[in-house]
Amino acid sequence: MAAVRQLYPRSLLRLIVLGNVLVALPLLIAIAYVFINMDRVTARGEALTREAALAAQSGNELPEDILHMERLLRQHAVLKDASLLDDYAQARQEWIRVSRGFADLPLLADLRVEVLDLLSIEAAAFADFQEGRKRGAELEAVLGDLKSRMPRLVSRSNQIIGREVETFRTEADALRGRLLLALAAGLAMMVLFFLFSRLLLARVLWGFESAVQGLGEGRLDKAIVLKGPRDIREMGERLDWLRRRLLELEEQRILVLRHVSHELKTPLAALREGASLLTEGAVGTLTSGQEKIVGIVRSNALRLQNLIDSLLKLQQAGHAGERIKPVRLRLDKLVQQIVTTHQLTARDKQLHFSGSLKPLVVVGGKEELTAVVDNLISNAIKYSPDGGTVDISLKREEDKVTLDVVDQGPGIPAADRERVFEPFYRGEHAKGVAGVGLGLAIARQFAAANRGVLELLACTGGSHFRLTLPGETA
Repeated sequence: MAAVRQLYPRSLLRLIVLGNVLVALPLLIAIAYVFINMDRVTARGEALTREAALAAQSGNELPEDILHMERLLRQHAVLKDASLLDDYAQARQEWIRVSRGFADLPLLADLRVEVLDLLSIEAAAFADFQEGRKRGAELEAVLGDLKSRMPRLVSRSNQIIGREVETFRTEADALRGRLLLALAAGLAMMVLFFLFSRLLLARVLWGFESAVQGLGEGRLDKAIVLKGPRDIREMGERLDWLRRRLLELEEQRILVLRHVSHELKTPLAALREGASLLTEGAVGTLTSGQEKIVGIVRSNALRLQNLIDSLLKLQQAGHAGERIKPVRLRLDKLVQQIVTTHQLTARDKQLHFSGSLKPLVVVGGKEELTAVVDNLISNAIKYSPDGGTVDISLKREEDKVTLDVVDQGPGIPAADRERVFEPFYRGEHAKGVAGVGLGLAIARQFAAANRGVLELLACTGGSHFRLTLPGETA
């Protein structure tokens, strides 16, 4: 448990912040990777451009410098002017400078030995010329040889530059692919982290919502344990305390209801027995006024007895799921039996029954399902006008069995469609009709105890109740 708790931060706010950071982190890493590689490629591209430009410039200057040096030697041989040798020395220094710069370019490292070899040849020849060991014509011949080797040197330089440019272009294309892949991976990771953070947060909030909904629906038998940050777990502990408190109050309410019902039944039985004795003339013949009063006492005693029985049944319905004994029932036969028990009342109102009952089997509590179906049919008869029709249909819809009971009564307004299932609620449509408003509340709880649903559907005229239950093959 401690290891699981460590997965969550201390508070829900920190969990949300952490989720946002996790969502943004992969994309930020991908963007940083892109910028770092773009800077590296840009720097390399600038260096390559600069070295290529220097190489091209030097490649153009080297042959021109040698040609200038060769001209100065020829002029000196003709004019015998000593100043021309000074000019030659300056031109030579410029050629040496350009050659060394050419040899020192990192891009042309493969040509460095050859360039230095050319410098050595020229330096040796010039030294011999200065010391008189070589004549000007011999130095001029050396310069001619160097001049003839310059095109090949420049050509190799251009090849190296072209090869490097092509290599750079290939690497740039590959880098572009890697950058796109990095961005795609960053986006994918961002989506994954977003879904993970959303799932984690949804799991925390779903647990809280489920706990609150369970309290609202009266599901008090299961302990509330919320997983998540510390404040959520503490909230779960407070909700569980509330659950236990509500459970205690519910048990006290049930106990009080049982005691009150038990205490009321004895005097009610005495009242009913006394009214019956008076009606039978046990103390003498009653006048018409006395008989009327006795009749009122007896009817109200019966009404109060029915109310107490309904309250007890409502209390039982709340715990029907715990004590229900499921059996296989032919629901069509059960409906037919209940319709038969109400035939006398329906005949008095000249009602007609229509619809079809498919031979379908359900698994549930016989007593509870009987109470649900009896309530729906008795209500339909009770609220139908004289000479009306009650439509009862039983059919299968996929793996469900549905029982529809439709009457031609006054109907139930849309605003009252859910409230009719509340205990003791009686809307405008129920005025003038006997009842205490507990039948539908009991029926819905019995339906839920049998893994079913009882609902009121929209209807243009009258009321349309539907009972949906898990079905089985006959």
